[in-house]
Formats: sequence, C-alpha cells, structure tokens
Amino acid sequence: MRTSLAFAALFVSVGFLSAQSADAPNQRALLLVSIDGMRPDYVLNADQYNLKIPRLRRLLREGTHATGVRGVLPTVTYPSHTTILTGVWPAKHGISSNGVFDPLDKNAAGWQWYSEDIHSPTLWELAAKAGMAVGSVSWPVSVGAPGVTYLIPEYWRAPKSQEDIKLIRALSSPGLVAQIEKSAGPYVTDLDEAALGDRQRTRYAVAILREKKTRFTTVHLASLDHVEHQTGPFSAESLATLEELDQELGDLEDSARASFPQTMICVVSDHGFTRTDHNLNLLSAFVAEGLVTMASGHVSDWKAYPQGDGGSAAVVLKDPDDEATRTRVAQLLDRLAKNGDNGIARILGPKEIASFGGWPGAAFWVDMQPNFAVVATGPLTQPKKVGGTHGYLPTHPEILARLICGP
Repeated sequence: MRTSLAFAALFVSVGFLSAQSADAPNQRALLLVSIDGMRPDYVLNADQYNLKIPRLRRLLREGTHATGVRGVLPTVTYPSHTTILTGVWPAKHGISSNGVFDPLDKNAAGWQWYSEDIHSPTLWELAAKAGMAVGSVSWPVSVGAPGVTYLIPEYWRAPKSQEDIKLIRALSSPGLVAQIEKSAGPYVTDLDEAALGDRQRTRYAVAILREKKTRFTTVHLASLDHVEHQTGPFSAESLATLEELDQELGDLEDSARASFPQTMICVVSDHGFTRTDHNLNLLSAFVAEGLVTMASGHVSDWKAYPQGDGGSAAVVLKDPDDEATRTRVAQLLDRLAKNGDNGIARILGPKEIASFGGWPGAAFWVDMQPNFAVVATGPLTQPKKVGGTHGYLPTHPEILARLICGP
C-alpha cells in the first residue's frame, strides 16, 4: 500500500484516538518517532543490506505499514513534519520550507522554528484537550508549541557554542532540561554531532516517558538525514547510523511501555533520499539575468528570487503583479530547462504548485533530476562529491517516506 503524508497523519490520528479508548482510558498511549530521511526500502529490503534493525523489523512484521508515503511540496523536513502533525498540506498549515523566505538575509539564516506560524490545529493540541500529558523532543516547528506539557524544541543559533544550550533551557518547559541533564548529560544542538545528538535526544525523551509518563510523545531523530547528505543513501555510514537508531527506537519503546504497556508505536519519516553528484546554482542565473542584485557577496535587491530546497526551488516575485518580470523569469527558466546539462526535470506554474499543496507565494517551482541539487554558490553547473539530498517533487519514487505503526 502506498499513501500520502496527509493520509499518514490521519492514520496516526486514528491510532492516537484509539489510545484514548474507553475500555482502558489510563493505559493507552502513543509514541510517534520520526527517523528523518528514512526511505521505505531500508526496512522493506533490510536483508538486501544486511541491516540489523530488530525493532523496525518487528514493527513491520507485527504492525501495519505503507510500502511508501508520498510527501509534500517541497519534500523537506519542516513542511513534512508539520503535515504529519496537522494532516494538511503546506499551503494550509503555513510552513512552506525549512528556512524563512528571506532573500536579504535579515533573519540571519533563520529557520521556521516557531509553532505560532502553524495555521492549523495539531495533534499536540488535540491530546492536551483530551487531558493527556504531552511530551516532545526536537520536533520541528515546536518552539512555544501549545498543548505540549514537557517540551524540548528543535532550535539552534550558535550550535557549536555552549550558549545554545542556554537557549534550549530557556525555550523548553521551565526547569525540564536542567532536571534531565543531571542524569542524562548535556543536551546537543549541533547537527554536525549527528550520532551523539540523537543519543542525547533519546536519553531526554526516555526521561520524559519514564518520569513524566506522557501519553502522547513526539521525538525527532535527525542523524540518518545528516549522514545521507554527506555520503548518500544506503552508504555504509548510513546503514550503520540506522542500526544505531534502531537501538534508540528500542530504548524509546521500552520506556513508553514501562509506563503504559498498551502503547502504540508509530515510526514515520518526512521524506526519502536520493544520491547526488551535480549542483545547479540557480541564483547565479538570476543574477546574470538582472533579476537579483548582489553587493559584497550578498543580495542587495531582487525582482525574482529562487529559494532552493535541495532538489527543487520555489521562485518568488517581489511584486506578484509584475507581469513583465514574470515573463522574463518564465523565459529564463525555459532556456535553462532546455539545456540538459542543467539537470532541470520540470517547471511548475501556480496551478500545478497548488495541485501539490505547495506554497501559494511561489510563482514557479523548479524540480531537478534526482542526481542534481540546487545551490547558491559557485558556477551555474558543477560536479560535486557524491552525497545525497531531498526536496524534489513528491512524485519521485526515491523520495517516498515511511510509515509503520504497531503494538
């Protein structure tokens, strides 16, 4: 069975509601774990890769799963995780990308961290209204999340500095991080410390599950995504990372069931991954066309701007009513797409963007071939070290996400 990310959210919601069943109102709970960047075939074809992932294999064998989950536009972390929690597309919930659209960089490369920007109700709020204690560790777009009793949000500003830990303490539920770090050790916000970061997120989530007895808990584990970006999907490094994540999933599952034996476990991913070996610097083409003005290496003004999201880019007009610029952009993109060396797979207009539930503010959307990523530095086209990315249209089979739920 294949499904959509919005349907997957509905499926999780049904599991969540069953966790409140009248026959055992205080015994049921739901643990929702996101393994960022996990393709379905990691688990479906685990024997092919000789993967030692007993917890994921058990869930696959004993639970319910989709063979693939079609994601949102773009297939990146923050819009995807918000759809999982709301069941609606980015066009409705309002989280259109990982980063804030900010061509002049006034926000210093800020991401869409803040839950107040979500325009739709979340499962957190539903749980709180049902009287449940809710916990969340490092879930995207969770700063200030209403309904979360025990919150450690995903956030960073200077992740290689200890000052960031002070930020996490301040943004989390009062006293929570200070209490847990006495036994679990320091929290980690540096995404470059991928494996250590997930180990610590797991330890903090375990503490919340065991000590606070949360009945709905969301946990985001990001190390697989980080390693896949560096080495590509199914690399030796990626396989080893998933094996470690399976152990962490086991720790989370055991801790949840210690408090609520009838806990339902749902493991999801936000998107799949594809191998990349080429880049397209779309911004350089817009600069050459006079649509973006640079000064001292930074954007000083713009008429149309391409915001890259890995394997795709949303093109935004500064003035949506500027038809002359719209025509210039359409002609530029057409020229670029006709040159096969640029790796462009498809150009979408507003109607097609809307059909995918994508950001209404985009005038065009540029989708790349699976081996190409959109960047904002260097020459127009360039070979790159083999790695991986996502962000493409959700129709690419390599980008399918994962859903497994079980007892």
